[in-house]
Amino acid sequence: MGETFSKDEVLRLRVTAQGLCGGFEKDQPAARASRSSGAEHIAETARRMLAVQGQDWRSARWALGLRSPGTSVADVHEAFNSGLIVRSWPMRGTIHLLAAEDIGWMQKVTNPRVLSGAAKRREFLGISDETLEKLVEVSVDALRGSAGMDRDELADAWTEAGIEWQSNWRYHLIWWLCQNGIAVLGPVSERGEPRLVLASEWIGSPRELGGDEALLELAARYASARGAVTAKDLAWWAGITAGAAKQGLAHATQAGRLVQLHLASEGKPVVLWADPTQLERSASAELPDWLLLPAFDEHLLGYQDRSPQLDPAHFERIVPGRNGMFLATVVRDGRVVGTWKKGTRKDEGLIGTPLPGEKFGAGRSALGRLAKQWGEFHGLGKTPFALASA
Repeated sequence: MGETFSKDEVLRLRVTAQGLCGGFEKDQPAARASRSSGAEHIAETARRMLAVQGQDWRSARWALGLRSPGTSVADVHEAFNSGLIVRSWPMRGTIHLLAAEDIGWMQKVTNPRVLSGAAKRREFLGISDETLEKLVEVSVDALRGSAGMDRDELADAWTEAGIEWQSNWRYHLIWWLCQNGIAVLGPVSERGEPRLVLASEWIGSPRELGGDEALLELAARYASARGAVTAKDLAWWAGITAGAAKQGLAHATQAGRLVQLHLASEGKPVVLWADPTQLERSASAELPDWLLLPAFDEHLLGYQDRSPQLDPAHFERIVPGRNGMFLATVVRDGRVVGTWKKGTRKDEGLIGTPLPGEKFGAGRSALGRLAKQWGEFHGLGKTPFALASA
């Protein structure tokens, strides 16, 4: 029987494991000593997190930056440009940022379920198997030896090859190329977003894992970077079956990389898994009083059960209309207490809105400092924090 944890203890463990108590500096003294650049710091954080949600480009960069104190958005771009991290689809058919060497083995674990629905989607779009084969062939030829292409340049290559394509095909084709490990989004363009390159040319040292070894690695690193998690959390996050999630967690436990815990509850105890090294760190960790987390942050997106971090009654305040669009959050002592956004005018800073029953009064000074850090990271200079008008 594993140790029993309260929800407050689970919250502390999750916040600590996610690097939200000042980054991963205490976790990685050897890496810190050998690190020579901000780009390497960003890559370490991406590696430690395994993957961070990446559909909102600005938010994804801040997700890495806030966990890598002292870095800037330029360091994130350099990590891309030097091939340390990539943007791609490792699981759930959802784009993420992750260490370049991890994308291949992760897709071997997660691809079967994701790719099973691709044929039906192409049928809806009107893309025949013959046309798909031609599009992939032309894309690979165009990307080979290139410095990267954006979606418009790739589509121009299709046109030049005499393929009659439709505008709503582009996303699916880029997803298909990346989901199958043919391409990744790597070097950042002058416009500020990663460009498509061939994975075989861009990723210098991919990790080679498969079968139970890959499933063990997925479970162990996911839990290590998320704190106390359930098998349902892993199954949801990775887009794998419940059976595969339990198998991976069991392998990781047998290998000594995870231990089993229980969440105190009125009914049947909930089984949790955690990295044993994180248990010791979290016991003495001081949770940050306030945080400004980006939209789609793993603080919430990393779990199916988010109740330790967010009162379920406020879920629709964070995901309006339950549309899957997670807003940027204001967090106090590990729990979500409001939302924030960048003002639309140049002279506006960050604007916060408390959840019902919450107030930011005691945290205005701290939130001002955090807004300044956000502005410095993005190279925007002084960035104030203000409350939304009623």
